[in-house]
Amino acid sequence: METSQIPTIDFTVGSTTKSNSQSEINVRNFKVLVDEPSDLGGTDKAPNPVEYILCGLTGCIHILGFKVAQELNMELADLQIRVTGQLNPMKLFGMPTEERAGYQKIAVELHPTTNADEATLAQWKTIMAERSPVLDNLLNETPVEMKLG
Repeated sequence: METSQIPTIDFTVGSTTKSNSQSEINVRNFKVLVDEPSDLGGTDKAPNPVEYILCGLTGCIHILGFKVAQELNMELADLQIRVTGQLNPMKLFGMPTEERAGYQKIAVELHPTTNADEATLAQWKTIMAERSPVLDNLLNETPVEMKLG
């Protein structure tokens, strides 16, 4: 099948209110809890939405890391990933600021267990960055339509 023949894929999630700080998100056959830490008014029973963004990025990079390593015939025994996001909460809390509401910076550290040389590792990292749908959404503007149903 040629790439021009691959249809687009729609992903849909829905939520149910559990409390002011908690929602249950339905994803396919899964239920994902979203909450805030107690210092942000939640009950600290689950990650918050911006933490899930980091989880999504980490998961995407993990999957691609092993896929791309296989394509490059690169041995990858393990991949540890640390992702840190820096966010100013002022806009979230309705305080005046010129900064955006989202992350100002996200840092990704890759710790592969491999015997690959530096050139192969650089190629591996570049290919992952080019092919990650989650990273693409973080790096590029994605049209989002918000409407009342």
